[in-house]
Amino acid sequence: MEQIKAHIAVSLDGHTATPDYELDWMPREVKELAAREHAAASCLLMGANTYNYIFEHWGGWPHKSKRSFVVSHYDTNVTPDCGVEFLTEEPLQRVYELKQETDMLVVGGGKLLTSLIKAGLLDSLTIYTVPVMAGKGIGFIGETFGSHWKLSESRVLDNGVVCSTYLFGGSVIE
Repeated sequence: MEQIKAHIAVSLDGHTATPDYELDWMPREVKELAAREHAAASCLLMGANTYNYIFEHWGGWPHKSKRSFVVSHYDTNVTPDCGVEFLTEEPLQRVYELKQETDMLVVGGGKLLTSLIKAGLLDSLTIYTVPVMAGKGIGFIGETFGSHWKLSESRVLDNGVVCSTYLFGGSVIE
């Protein structure tokens, strides 16, 4: 079985984006580190909101050389010729099956992260804690009570950003 990893920036008050999905509060260094992770990944996994944001704000699909999977209730794929596949039928089962054959990097998506954690599918979570209060915005993660994580690495980056990587350490208790 391969690995599903996530790298996500979070404000001190627990937001991953502003209410209008902007990331202006995120330091350049964090954006560059995330871009390196995206470039190194062979397969991307995201929710529909992240997919739509990327397509609309980046003027097309920037990840044409990668297999990309979108977990969604509806197939609204506007980039079918770019290696994007929507997972609409039993999406977490499909993610489990894909995990048997390939590593995946989760791009954005607190809702998707919550679902992956609850299903025991997320193996590694790297959090960039940015010392800024966003005030309002998109929350980091939903209810995931019962999942156990082990800190594998932590370091302080420029601008006081704390980068911590956690490994999944146990089953989710429902």
